[in-house]
Amino acid sequence: MKNGSLIVKIAIVIVMVVIGLLATFYVNGYFSVWSSNLKVDKVDVTVKVDSSGIAHIYESDYYTFTKPYHGLAPYTQFPNGVSMSNFRLSVEGATIQKTEGNVNQNGFDLLVYLNNGYTVPKPGGDNVVMNLSYDVTGGFQNGIDFSQFFYKFWGKGTPSWVPLLTVHYIFPSNFNVERIFPHPLDVSHQVIMNGKNDFTVIYHNIPPDTYAEARVVFPLTKVEYFSPLPMTLKQVEGIENGYSNGIFWQWFWIATLIILIPLIPLLFRRLFGIEPKVDVAEYEREIPFDDPPEFVNAVVKRLISAPDSDGFAAAMLNLVDKGYLDFSGENAFKVLDGKKPLSESEKMLFYNVVKPFSMDGIFDPKAIAESMKGNIQKAQKFNNAFVDWKMKVLTDSETKNYLLTYGNTITKIVTVFALIILPIVLVFLNIYSGRAYPNFLMILSWVTFADWITAWIILMLPRDIFGRWTKDGRTYYLRWKHFEKYLMDYSLIKEKPPESILIWKQYLVYGTSLGIAKHVIKAIKEINPPEIVESDPFFPAFTTMLWYDSLIMLPESAMINANVQQVGNMGNFGGGSFGGNVGGGFGGGGRGGF
Repeated sequence: MKNGSLIVKIAIVIVMVVIGLLATFYVNGYFSVWSSNLKVDKVDVTVKVDSSGIAHIYESDYYTFTKPYHGLAPYTQFPNGVSMSNFRLSVEGATIQKTEGNVNQNGFDLLVYLNNGYTVPKPGGDNVVMNLSYDVTGGFQNGIDFSQFFYKFWGKGTPSWVPLLTVHYIFPSNFNVERIFPHPLDVSHQVIMNGKNDFTVIYHNIPPDTYAEARVVFPLTKVEYFSPLPMTLKQVEGIENGYSNGIFWQWFWIATLIILIPLIPLLFRRLFGIEPKVDVAEYEREIPFDDPPEFVNAVVKRLISAPDSDGFAAAMLNLVDKGYLDFSGENAFKVLDGKKPLSESEKMLFYNVVKPFSMDGIFDPKAIAESMKGNIQKAQKFNNAFVDWKMKVLTDSETKNYLLTYGNTITKIVTVFALIILPIVLVFLNIYSGRAYPNFLMILSWVTFADWITAWIILMLPRDIFGRWTKDGRTYYLRWKHFEKYLMDYSLIKEKPPESILIWKQYLVYGTSLGIAKHVIKAIKEINPPEIVESDPFFPAFTTMLWYDSLIMLPESAMINANVQQVGNMGNFGGGSFGGNVGGGFGGGGRGGF
């Protein structure tokens, strides 16, 4: 099962790519856009503030319904200290059948029905215009040493891009506009002065779920209707300067995350992964070292990790070779009293795993797996014994100090922090701050997606990519790999096949530990050594893979059944005020359809 581990790793990366892609779509509001039945074509807003401080707002939203629809669903909630009056709504291009919802001084939340049932739009969509008008009292604010009008003319509750949003401001002649701070700064926009107190803010291509607003600053101006703001002009300027400087930091973090993608693997490979040079033959025809096959599996195939199912299958086959097991049919084993010496790990496997779970002297992997279904206690007992054996083999492999893994550990810790935790934290900080930089958030989310993929690829890489073999370890590893290379080259085996059936047995045992059992069996079938006869204890192993298939599935079956009771018992996890910070303008809300 040489490619099994690789397939699992590729599958993990693919799953993580899908998860990352879905998360990126969600963060950028793509799902809400795709599920929405309308799109916004353009928005025109006029804001007239009279000398008393009352704002008269006129809004025209141009929509295209692209899917079956009932109507429109506008809503806006005003903060404390701000009230609405004289609300009016009309629609062009359709007839209002009925209106449901609430309209009061705190705002509006409506369902505007344009039909008595679903309407299927014509090809190209149905175009409608929704006109809103209302007066706002308290939107004008007096701070300690300045005044401001901070209106959020577009709310982030709209699941649509906005190609064009135009807001025309008109203030009384005695008002002196000193500064205009539009938000967000990273979305394409213009501020056009039409006169001293008359200007237009134009936004292009506002992303979905994004607000747009403008803070207009005046000298301290006395008006009849205002709401208090316990801030100084210096404090507001500090907020706006900090927000403006935030653009630099957005680019800084985006550039940093992009640089980290190639830097981490290249740097840590250079620091920790350069191997010592050793001189070994291109092919190994003989068994390179006299170690148990499970040890070879742990060191060479698993790179100093616990043995896998191939290591287990090879160890069982080795017990057959040593006379402790015999084939009983094609996929079961008869337990015998062998006489050859066993290593400590082989003793643990035979006396703690094989014998206790044999039935009537037969170790039948399929029957054992079937008996553990619904028998959690038995499954846990087998799993514990099997894990103890694996840990023994791992400990034996670690004591050799063949592979220095601290570089791999450091690299993967840095990878988790720099390419997974850090970018995700930055994305959440952007969301938590109210999506103050929506375009940067979009860029950052895609860079985070690239980081996420890179990180999972790095995490799935073998331990010796960023680890380093010692000279003895490198020699050990390469000689076994060159032996594997020889077993994979059928032409070389045909050119000079093993002279003894004992060699073929060793080839199959160690080929299994290296994950290439099927290649060895194929070579045996092609060469068909005359010494292989049906009476040979190894004959089932030479002719079929049923023994192999049953063995490699047993540990997985035990683990699943041992942990089945855990499933379903896991707990559930949950996932600035008006006038001050960026995003704190009054108004907003959302526009959509239903």
